[in-house]
Amino acid sequence: MIATHRLMHSFNRLDVDDAQELIDTRLWQCGLLSSHERHALRDAMRTAKSVPAYTDLIREGDDAGNMFIMLSGWACRYATTNAGARQLSAIMVPGDVGNLGSLMLDRLGYGMRTLTKATVVALPRQRALALASEHPGIGRAFTWLSLTENAILSQWTLSLGRRLSIERLAHFLCELSVRLDAERDNQSRFAFPLTQETIADMLGLTPIHVNRKIQQLRADGLVVDVDRTMWLPDVARLRALGGFDPGYLYRNEPQITEIM
Repeated sequence: MIATHRLMHSFNRLDVDDAQELIDTRLWQCGLLSSHERHALRDAMRTAKSVPAYTDLIREGDDAGNMFIMLSGWACRYATTNAGARQLSAIMVPGDVGNLGSLMLDRLGYGMRTLTKATVVALPRQRALALASEHPGIGRAFTWLSLTENAILSQWTLSLGRRLSIERLAHFLCELSVRLDAERDNQSRFAFPLTQETIADMLGLTPIHVNRKIQQLRADGLVVDVDRTMWLPDVARLRALGGFDPGYLYRNEPQITEIM
């Protein structure tokens, strides 16, 4: 079992003195925001928290309180069975909003846990709702991010139900490569802090099965993983294996000029 911690108020608080860390978030980058709305977000997100790895930011069934924005580090959303088996429903990387459901739902049916040391902004629910109400672009950005999350979850469901185990792994690695903007000239290299246990809980496999499939991808020259870094030497071949089409990630977001 992985040791977990409960989010406490004693974590180090970090002042976000400028917009640099926020610039790297999907919320800030969304083309639906005006300059004025970005300033409003910056004012609301000036204080961040440093959080250890394997810390529960939210536990299943918790009342909705804060909306968490990842400035650095990785996290996951998860749900567990009565017997304690865990299934991951999302991986959050730097720049992601972790729990958009907190905006409209009083209680969440999933937990959210850091997978690495992380820096997060905890935006109170009422503050986030006020921002969405006072600034239409922020409200549209929240909606846009929620819709793209649903598209990703649909692909994960397809993987669990219909893709072979090797295809699931290949598809997920291709997805991460695009989300992390890591592809250059048909190659990709990115930080990869996920354990085989975490990958197993995400893909609906056992850690032993994940290990075998990673070895298979290595043998086929499709992945090289060393020192928590993943290198994909031939992205096109890996995409073909996983049946991956990046269109569902909607990286070309709508711009504010399209709706004004």
